[in-house]
Amino acid sequence: MKSKNTISRIRKQFLIWLLFLGSLSAMGQNEYHLFKYYEPFTPDSTGNFYFAVDNANFFKNNEYKKEIATGYTLTGAWLRPKVVYYPDKKLRLEFGGHVLKYNGRDDYFHLSPWFNVHYQPTEKISVIIGNLDADENHQLIEPLYEPELFYTAKPEAGIQTKYKSRLFTADLWIDWQQMIMKGDPYKERFVFGLRTNLTILDKNSAVLSFPFAFYGMHVGGEIDTAPGLAKSFISLTPGLSFKKTISDDLFKDWELNTSFSLSSYPKDNIVFKQSKGWGFYANGTINTRLGGLTVAYWHGHQFYTPQGGIIFQNYPGSGTSWITDNKLISLKYHYEYQIIKDTYFGFVFDYYYDTIRKQTMNSEGLYMIVNLGIITRRMK
Repeated sequence: MKSKNTISRIRKQFLIWLLFLGSLSAMGQNEYHLFKYYEPFTPDSTGNFYFAVDNANFFKNNEYKKEIATGYTLTGAWLRPKVVYYPDKKLRLEFGGHVLKYNGRDDYFHLSPWFNVHYQPTEKISVIIGNLDADENHQLIEPLYEPELFYTAKPEAGIQTKYKSRLFTADLWIDWQQMIMKGDPYKERFVFGLRTNLTILDKNSAVLSFPFAFYGMHVGGEIDTAPGLAKSFISLTPGLSFKKTISDDLFKDWELNTSFSLSSYPKDNIVFKQSKGWGFYANGTINTRLGGLTVAYWHGHQFYTPQGGIIFQNYPGSGTSWITDNKLISLKYHYEYQIIKDTYFGFVFDYYYDTIRKQTMNSEGLYMIVNLGIITRRMK
């Protein structure tokens, strides 16, 4: 009996890896590349006033069955009207508002201001103060950054520096989520990140690159009255990415990605009985004119980061329930249709198989992204 069980286990593991490795021959990096709202900087617009409207409409249903993730549905929209002005070819100002509204909840209506100063001293360097450029979720993988935050989170605000050249890009930012005054009964909270990508090879429509992410959250402060010590949650994620562009009527490109994350968090012997974990993530995508198909494998061991995709964590973020290992195989289908320039309709279907608990889960969503800008006046 023991021999039969061992053979059966080996067969199952072999099948899992066969499915995963087989998918590598036909598999992208960030399936949410349409999650954009940040205005492209145009230095030749000096003296122009723009009126811009950004909007995201969403319906997302998550059928999760895990100790750390339960099912729920998100449906609603956010709207961001704003005025954009270029007083100089190196400087841009934005002012407006951000409104988030969930369908079926008349008591929930969140309004926050939008203000942004974008300084671009050279073609390669940008400095942003105020609301930040969080397009494409900073190119972070889902275990580090939950894609649904594009819908539900307040716009990131703080300070950001970006660098872009032919072979190297860097995004360094601090998102200050909660500021405190003296005597406040809660702690300050901010998120910080550095995401870089170094191109190693760019030849014959093939690109090999080395992405790296340093990402985390700090909860603390010295002038509040909230109990408890300061806490920091940090992750380091090096990776390797390969992308091949195809000149074909049906196929657009395919891409392979791997990454290894080290996460650390404060040990308190109550909730965080350990202080570190790790996660291995590999995925591949093939993009066609009929949509994109992604196959991925995730193994998390005592892994936790506060803003990461909940289904990838080993801790739910509340309570004391931990799972030591989390192994998932996922299949994602993503379709997008351009209605007009910068306006898209999209559909996403995710299928997950938990190889440890032998559970299947799924998630599906519809969204429409609208970005409109009109030059209304030129200042003399």
